[in-house]
Amino acid sequence: MMKTKMIKKSRRLMLFIALIFVLQMAKGQEKDSILTLQSCVKLCIENNNKLKQAELELLKSKYKYKESVSYGLPQIKAYGSLDDFFSIPVTMIPGEIIGAPGTMFPAKMGTKYNSTAGVELGQMLFNQTYFTSLQLFKKTCEITDLSLQKSKEDMAYNIAQIYFMIQITALQLELQDSNLVALKKISKYINQQYQNGLIKKMESDRILVAVGNLEAEKANFVSIKNQQMNMLKYLMGINLNRQIILSENLEAFDNYLGLSDTSFSQHSDLLIMNKRKDLAMLNIKLSKSEYLPTLTGYASYSLQAPCDEFDMLKKKKNWYETSLVGVKLSIPIFEGFRIKNKVEQNKIELNQTIMGLEDLKNELNTNYMNAIQKQNTNKITVLKQQDNMNLAENIFILVNDQYIQGLKSLTDVLNAQSEYNTARLLWFNAVLQLKLSELEILKLNGGIQTLFLK
Repeated sequence: MMKTKMIKKSRRLMLFIALIFVLQMAKGQEKDSILTLQSCVKLCIENNNKLKQAELELLKSKYKYKESVSYGLPQIKAYGSLDDFFSIPVTMIPGEIIGAPGTMFPAKMGTKYNSTAGVELGQMLFNQTYFTSLQLFKKTCEITDLSLQKSKEDMAYNIAQIYFMIQITALQLELQDSNLVALKKISKYINQQYQNGLIKKMESDRILVAVGNLEAEKANFVSIKNQQMNMLKYLMGINLNRQIILSENLEAFDNYLGLSDTSFSQHSDLLIMNKRKDLAMLNIKLSKSEYLPTLTGYASYSLQAPCDEFDMLKKKKNWYETSLVGVKLSIPIFEGFRIKNKVEQNKIELNQTIMGLEDLKNELNTNYMNAIQKQNTNKITVLKQQDNMNLAENIFILVNDQYIQGLKSLTDVLNAQSEYNTARLLWFNAVLQLKLSELEILKLNGGIQTLFLK
């Protein structure tokens, strides 16, 4: 009996411990599921397949650069051949050899079998085209690296946009819920009046229609939020069925908005364009390098075994050595003005890049000034819409109280409620536009890089 009680107590203790563990795990999962904007961007950088493809492209360009380097390293190859002459080649020999001057006679020269084996070594000694090509490939790797960085910034920008949209949509849903609660209270009150015969059925039906419309609007907001959430999950590279909760705090960017770099020296597009300018200059240098001579060193060692019978492997004395070293100088003299025309094309590409660079600077400066103007306008709009919202709320509360006292009609209540709803929606939209304008400024002045990617 005592043993049975001890067993029961042990089981209860184990169940209690297990329950505490499960609750702690659930609490931890709930905490982890609340994602801030920073954590959403981090998940995107880690999991997004498009960014992974861009990283693979960067890795591929690095291997391409290493492949280019290999052409300047020693090139060694071995070779071998075995020839079986069904008919030995005929060579014309001068008749002086046999005492018949002024004549030629045919003679078979060589053996039926001829084997050759050897090793060749080649080493580039000077080739300006090669060295310039290496600079070109290295610059291409730098552009690919910057393109990856730009993709990360664009992705962080898109994540932030959707994140704010979801937050605003959630606030709109809360507004719809509170409006529904208020309208349903009025509907219950009106229904009692209708049951008591104090009002007509038409007024009772009107409030039901208003509730139905509000429920339809809420369902639309729910659908919009689900779509936005699915897009956010897609960008973050997580399962669409995973339940996540976003932080309710709207991010403050005040510390980063002041990073007004009007030269845009750290803007990804400008950095890439400057690299393209360097690339265009290297292309000119590469084309001109074709005018220069090239110098190559080489060495060869081979063994040859001519024999009339297939026994070259049995007799070592049949193998004859040949070895050599040398250098080869190649000097271009005339190529039909091909290089000149190529250089002119490269110069045109450089001028196009320089003009594109200036145009990009002007575009960035214009976009920045417009973004600042938009932000200032949105700040004023948010304040005005907030005042309107507070005023509309006071009016709605007052009209609702007066309706209960019999001083206002149902139409007045519905109109006041609609105006309050519209005022709050306009305020939410103004807040969203303000955050989007702040994001645009961050993107232009390099703040996204500083805020999310360092």
